[in-house]
Amino acid sequence: MQELWSSASYAPHLLSLPFAFAPVAMLVVITYCLVMRGEPVLRAWLLLHFVALLPYSLTMALSPSIVSAAAAEPLFRVAASFIMVAAAAGAGFQFRLAGKTGKTRWIPRAGLALALVWLAVGALTDGVVTGVGWLAAGLWYPDAGTLAWLALLFTLAVSVPGFLVLTRAALTSKPSLERRQLRLVLASNVITYSGLVDVALAYHIGFFPVGWLLSGIGSVLVVRALVVEDLLRVRAVDTTLPRIVMHFAVALPLGWAVLRLLGGELPWWLATIVLALAYASVRVSIAIVGLINRGARGNVGTLDRLVGQLVSRARPLESEPAVAQLASDIIELGLGVRVEILLAAADDYGWTTHTGAKLADDAAPDPLLGGWLAEYDSVIFKGELDRVPDDLRALLLALFERNASRALVPVASHDELLALVFVPTDARRMGGRELAFLERACERLGDAIVHARMAQRAASRAALAREIELAATVQRQLLPARGPQNHGDITVVGSWTPATRCAGDFWGVYPLGDRRVLVAIGDVSGHGVASATVTAAAAAAVDVSVRRYGRALELSDLITALDAAVRRVGGGQLSMTCFCAILDPDAGEIRFISCGHTTPYLVRPTDNKEVELQALVGRGNPLGGGGTLAPKVLQKPLRAGDLVVWYTDGVIEAADPSGEPFGDRRLQRMLRRLDRAAMTPPAVHDLVHAGVAAHRAGQPRGDDETLVVAQWLASAPASSSEIAR
Repeated sequence: MQELWSSASYAPHLLSLPFAFAPVAMLVVITYCLVMRGEPVLRAWLLLHFVALLPYSLTMALSPSIVSAAAAEPLFRVAASFIMVAAAAGAGFQFRLAGKTGKTRWIPRAGLALALVWLAVGALTDGVVTGVGWLAAGLWYPDAGTLAWLALLFTLAVSVPGFLVLTRAALTSKPSLERRQLRLVLASNVITYSGLVDVALAYHIGFFPVGWLLSGIGSVLVVRALVVEDLLRVRAVDTTLPRIVMHFAVALPLGWAVLRLLGGELPWWLATIVLALAYASVRVSIAIVGLINRGARGNVGTLDRLVGQLVSRARPLESEPAVAQLASDIIELGLGVRVEILLAAADDYGWTTHTGAKLADDAAPDPLLGGWLAEYDSVIFKGELDRVPDDLRALLLALFERNASRALVPVASHDELLALVFVPTDARRMGGRELAFLERACERLGDAIVHARMAQRAASRAALAREIELAATVQRQLLPARGPQNHGDITVVGSWTPATRCAGDFWGVYPLGDRRVLVAIGDVSGHGVASATVTAAAAAAVDVSVRRYGRALELSDLITALDAAVRRVGGGQLSMTCFCAILDPDAGEIRFISCGHTTPYLVRPTDNKEVELQALVGRGNPLGGGGTLAPKVLQKPLRAGDLVVWYTDGVIEAADPSGEPFGDRRLQRMLRRLDRAAMTPPAVHDLVHAGVAAHRAGQPRGDDETLVVAQWLASAPASSSEIAR
């Protein structure tokens, strides 16, 4: 032992410099693992693997500089014994990287336990290394002991399962960053383990070792996987020390090469200056490359821009499900995986999905988890529950299983849990930048949820105050009474069903004289008191126009008056679609004008017992918008027995529990199938109204529903104009 530590046993040799390549690369990996906060279990296996490889690499670097065999033998005995530990730790790293953390995780642990036994046997006996011999290449190398072949078999046996698992994952997984990481690590492991060919030298086969070079190359590939591919999913990044180590790793060979070029024996102070200049040149070169890359990329990355989009697009949203849906879309763009978001109710312990569907109590997170999750400010991985309190670990694991997720991000504000974001199990591994993006997106999601809740409360209070100020009965008094409206030969039946206490729909029927009847229907954007005020003004404008013009009323004059009323009361903030028609039995026609309203239908019985359906199509802009108002007055023939059906968009947009609207096609089919014997305004109105109600199946109305049906039934001999037709 005294011979081992004696300075006389070592004489520095230039051949040691190339062999230093491997331990320097390994030290970079070890340093990175020590200073970076990444995935703890994966980092532990990787750190143990390289710490166990380091003794052999250091011994090989010292071998050309060792003078005596007595000093070389104990070093090689310990270094060779650590190879089995490195193999077992490498298998554990491969299992963890491939995601095998279930029933098979005992395999690398058992291998590590047996490797520690081999470490003791190899270090304390000459069973693995029985001595050393001097190679012609100019260095010491161990001679194989009686148990060396068994140690080799153990190394292969403990390594093969990890290679099989890693190879399968690397070759069968979908294209992604995770697959690229797996393949890079697989390549580095294959190169590193190829260094076992040096075992032949222990049996005096060959003349120069190559394992040190292969392990160094494998270590460099691992460095790339750590730094470039972010293998450990680094969360707290402190790159200062790893960069310094890497700079030294590059600067030392450069300085050595410069010293060799200068030749001769240089004073120590001049050699120091040369090494310092080599280090400075490496630092300057890397800094210049970094500045060039920064200028090419810009200061704002794609993930930063996505977070900015989340903030800007969430600002006008006042619905928590809409905010959650937006956040899910933004996160999917950034990570390439669709996350699930559960929203906590503001008033109780209930939970809803991002679509607004209420979650069953047995599927909701346990209330005991709420307080702890509200204080946790980072991503929680399913395989990393060490920091979770013992009494909550089972509940949290059940939450992971129930939502089929591999990671969870709690979203909280002022110790109040707002939402939970789940990353599914089939998602690829996320790097440090992606984890940082996920955490920032979840923080912005929390801010947006708080903003949405505040907006909802303010809107609710404002809506309640407005509805108290105005009575819904005022609007009802402006509409026709329930039941059929008979005006000569024309019968009109209509209904008005608001979505709230006050609505944005209106309709009216007005006799003009000479058996002519005006029917007007309108729909103001939105519903509530503000819309009801505009409809009241519109109904009043129609009434005034009818009283003013009487029989001389023209549809174009009526639309002009309506537009002025809507614009004045709505202040340019509200618009109204409108359809006005004059049914003229004497002329046998219907004249109409449309301002962006839904298309009414003319239903006509034919001689072959079928029903003919015609759309009263008109084109014009909604009223009150401030644009050019020049809708065209159109006309169609009208026969005795014809029905005209008007409606607002609340009828065709009425949705069933699954969200499917009633739709134009369903209304058309219903009208085409009318029984000629039952083609009266009350019967047709009740049939359509009941069909819409059955389709909604008890769902609340999303918009006001107004339906009007009119029919001309001639009770007197036809006029000459009708006979001519």
